[in-house]
Amino acid sequence: MSRENEKVLAELRKFLELHNEELNDEKDFDRLAEQFLSQHNGSPDGGSMGEIETADDYLELAEQAASKKKRLNYLKKALELEPDHVDAQLQLILTEAEDAPEARLTALEDLIKKAAKPLEEEGCFERGTGAFWGIMETRPYMRVRREYLGSLIECGMMQLAIEECRQLLELCEGDNLGIRYLLMHLYAYTEDELHALALHRKYDAYEETQMLLPLSILYYKLHQLDKAEDHLKRLASVNKDTKKFLRIMINGDPNALIDHLDPYGYRPFTIEELIEELVGNAFLFASIPHFFAWASNCLSKRTGSKAKRP
Repeated sequence: MSRENEKVLAELRKFLELHNEELNDEKDFDRLAEQFLSQHNGSPDGGSMGEIETADDYLELAEQAASKKKRLNYLKKALELEPDHVDAQLQLILTEAEDAPEARLTALEDLIKKAAKPLEEEGCFERGTGAFWGIMETRPYMRVRREYLGSLIECGMMQLAIEECRQLLELCEGDNLGIRYLLMHLYAYTEDELHALALHRKYDAYEETQMLLPLSILYYKLHQLDKAEDHLKRLASVNKDTKKFLRIMINGDPNALIDHLDPYGYRPFTIEELIEELVGNAFLFASIPHFFAWASNCLSKRTGSKAKRP
């Protein structure tokens, strides 16, 4: 769910609170929700940017800003209206410290503590741990933690990143942010077979691109090539574009990868998913310069042996 959708839901909740005396059953809820959506969608701009009134409005303008200077200006205006707006504070940190990872890391640590305080006072950690992404009030906090995790990896602090992943999975057991996949790549990077297998089992050992590829890499790094090949073949059986992806990686043609990208997301079990994995976990793939050639050779031999069978 986008922040814009979150904003609409927050407005819907306020609308329902104003009409609380009319809420007696599910039919009343449906009627009021339909009334709200009709008014919202019937606004002159279809519910998009109109008159600038709130910190969220300025935050939306910041996201659309064409220059860093304008982005900073909008973010500061958002914080003038609402100094404790977590998303605005987060974006200000990311903008101001985009080229200073250590400074960004420190600022994010401070924001995590600051954002946690009201949540602690409201008892969110006591009653909401395990479902933090399902609670609207805790989503900004989760976004800060996710950016902090990315900064840890950028700074090469992998053990701290692993611990951060574990804490995020405790806060959101459903893992709406896909933290388990990042954690699997971190386990492959640190060559931690025990925890990698435990993580795979925890999520029902599904045959997924984001699990099977890092597991193959893990065993390659441990020089257990039979197991590495086994996971690679399992990957190729669920993602039919695996061979194509490996050929492109060996040829070293980034434009060939760009041609397969979809600006609206990726389709599971396709080359788009493999490219997303490559981009999102560059720290791991940069550490295995010969893996792709080895992997391509494994799958080529497999195909060749099949062709020789009568």
